[in-house]
Amino acid sequence: MKQARFEKVELNEILQLYGVMVSQGLWKDYSISFLNEFAVFSVYRKNSDWALFSIKKTPKNLKFGRLYSLVAMDGRILKCSNDLKSTLRVLKHKELKLNLV
Repeated sequence: MKQARFEKVELNEILQLYGVMVSQGLWKDYSISFLNEFAVFSVYRKNSDWALFSIKKTPKNLKFGRLYSLVAMDGRILKCSNDLKSTLRVLKHKELKLNLV
């Protein structure tokens, strides 16, 4: 089975948002994991914290409209979509930023 991964275009979108959040002092670190079933990009407020959010790409969920999912620290799924931009848009809301600080 082929390992799940983020394409260059997807990583560019994610890292662009990451850069904005770092410049605002909201995020400090990230990690990327590539597993057989899914790929995960996680963001952290501090190096030693739990992940604030994870952006998960699960190729087998493409046909169900859930290729990308945004998962909160407590495991809640905040958004599922086949469109990465609409999934990331949830992270840009001011209300969500206020909850992070």
